[in-house]
Amino acid sequence: MEIPDGSPLQDRLNTAAAIRHCYGCGTDNPNGLKIKSFFDGDQGICTWRAQEHHCSYPGFLNGGVACTLIDCHSAWTAFALECHELGVVMEEEPELPTGWTRAMNVEFLKPTPLHAEIILKAKVIKKGRTSRTVACSLYAQGEECIRAEVTIVMSGAS
Repeated sequence: MEIPDGSPLQDRLNTAAAIRHCYGCGTDNPNGLKIKSFFDGDQGICTWRAQEHHCSYPGFLNGGVACTLIDCHSAWTAFALECHELGVVMEEEPELPTGWTRAMNVEFLKPTPLHAEIILKAKVIKKGRTSRTVACSLYAQGEECIRAEVTIVMSGAS
């Protein structure tokens, strides 16, 4: 899927969309993580940088923050494809298909360095009647640090 203007998915939402206040991905949440998701073919891509207060112990990313990054980016990957399939234009619709995370299976492969650029790569691997299963990996310094499978229930699923 191509995003015509190359802008982050989160920034394309209609300003009335409630999700703009989400802690992980909300553009309008001043205290949030403010992830920005893009597409490269059928894969959702996100780059993000932690701040010192995102640490678990000095020099490493907190696992809960990492899970929030994975959760939100996976949901956006599923959400963007759902909108695309339904012909929904995110910029124009204040009422959008919504979803929620039903399950997240996370495998921590190695500690994630706090000061490295974090790259998230996500792809829908299964489309159920009302859900999407997304495989998402978190990378730092070119190495996969965390791998997850996230099931998102889609309210607008066909």
